[in-house]
Amino acid sequence: MKRLVILIAGTAFFVTAHAFAADMGDVMPSLKAATRTINSTLSEIDKDLKAAANALSNIDLKSEAARKVLNDLRKYRPYVIDSSIIDADGVKITVEPAEYRQYEGADRSDLPSVLSLLKNKKPVMSNVYESAEGIHAISIGYPIFSDKGEFRGAVRMLIRHEDFLKPLVADEPCKVWVMQKNGIVVYDMDPEEIGKNVFSDPMFSPFGDLISFSKTVASSKTGAGSYSFYIDGLKDRKLVEKIAAWDTAGLYGTEWRVIAMEADRSMERPEANTEDSVSADPAKAK
Repeated sequence: MKRLVILIAGTAFFVTAHAFAADMGDVMPSLKAATRTINSTLSEIDKDLKAAANALSNIDLKSEAARKVLNDLRKYRPYVIDSSIIDADGVKITVEPAEYRQYEGADRSDLPSVLSLLKNKKPVMSNVYESAEGIHAISIGYPIFSDKGEFRGAVRMLIRHEDFLKPLVADEPCKVWVMQKNGIVVYDMDPEEIGKNVFSDPMFSPFGDLISFSKTVASSKTGAGSYSFYIDGLKDRKLVEKIAAWDTAGLYGTEWRVIAMEADRSMERPEANTEDSVSADPAKAK
C-alpha cells in the first residue's frame, strides 16, 4: 500500500495515502470536544483544590472542620475515591469518607508525585499508580501553606481515572481513548485495555502500526495518523485502517494524549496470517 510521510508538529511518520484521502467525518469535532471537556473539568478540580488548601491553611488538619473540607471536595464527583491531607512528611493524616479512614497513617512519601509535591511545594497530578487503598488510580494534590507561608502539607484527591473520563468522552460520535506519554491506556471503551501499555503489553505486540502510531502520539502534543487494527475485536476480526487525530489535555504539566478515531470501512479486509493477526487471545478493538 502506498504510504506518505506526514510532518505534523515537527514529527515525521508514515500514514497511508488512502487514510488521509478518506473523510475524517466526526474525528476532529469529537477530538476538540473531548479535549476541551477534559481540560475544563481538570481546571474545575484545580480551582476547588486551591480553595480547599486556602481553607485548611490555619486550622487543625485533623479536625472535623478539616474533614468537612475534604467531604466538600467529593460532592458531585462520583469518580473521587477519597480526599485526604498529607503532612509535610508525606503521611496521610486525615482521610474522607469514613470507610477509608483506616488508611490514615499511610506513608506516601515514596510516590513520585508526592515526592515532587514535597520537594517543589507546587500542585501535581500523578500518573496512574497503585494507591494505599489497593486501587489503580491517579491523584491530584495541592500544597497547603499557613498565613505565614509555612508549608503544612497538601490536600489530595484520589481519582478512579476511567470513571472520571468515561462521562466526558463516551458520548462523542467517534471513539475516544486516552493514553499517558509512557504508553499506559488511561481510558478506553474496552475496560480490559485500561491500564495496559500499548508499547509493551503482549496483547498489542502483533500490531506494529498501532505501536508505531502510539509512540508518535506520545512524542507530539498534536497530530493525525492511521493504523491497522481489528474493526471490532473478537466479534469481527476483519482488519481495517483506523483514521485518528490527537490532542493534549492535562494539569500541572502532567499530560494525557486524547485520541479520536474512526474506522475506514472501505479498507476492510479479511483477517490474514500476517504480523497484524493474533494466533491466540487477540486484543479487543482499539
